[in-house]
Amino acid sequence: MEFKDLFAQAASKTYHRGDVIYRSGETPQNLYFVESGLVGLGLWGESGKDHLVRLFRAGQIFGHRSLFANEPYHATATVIDESRIRFMSKSEMRTLMKGNCDLAEKLLETLSKELRQAEAKQLILSEKDAPARIAEALVYLKELHPDYSWTRQEIADFCGTTTPTVIRTLARFADDGLIEQKGREIVLLKKDDLLNEAIPK
Repeated sequence: MEFKDLFAQAASKTYHRGDVIYRSGETPQNLYFVESGLVGLGLWGESGKDHLVRLFRAGQIFGHRSLFANEPYHATATVIDESRIRFMSKSEMRTLMKGNCDLAEKLLETLSKELRQAEAKQLILSEKDAPARIAEALVYLKELHPDYSWTRQEIADFCGTTTPTVIRTLARFADDGLIEQKGREIVLLKKDDLLNEAIPK
């Protein structure tokens, strides 16, 4: 079973760039599925800076961990690209899950993969996965704040890496034709390819 089949008859809504689907601290009401578009999950650190937790692209679900844990959302879900989002309530999900082993296994598989990825992030040296985080940050920052010219230091702070690492990674992205650097300005040329760096299919 694929999530697109599960949500085929679910209610849907179109969101525009910058729209907030839910905010940190709110009580979860629904399980969400990205039918098209891109959604970013971000939170504010103790320093008052915005930090990207992860991106969700078409075919992925989000909001499920807080929903099933009966905990308030720990981060805010913001639309990066115009998105069509399908959603269903927890009670609707429970009804579907009754006697549906395939659905239960699919949800467990998704949660298990996310747990493994979270554990791997803690184990991998920060510089090793820096290009993926920088690719995520470029899409997140440039799409939500298109008129601001982000410094390499600001990108490094956002990603939790060093300025030299950002400079080297941006140079590689430019050589690969993914971005163009015009002084301080960064132009995204191949956003989908950048996303593949950040969220391999």
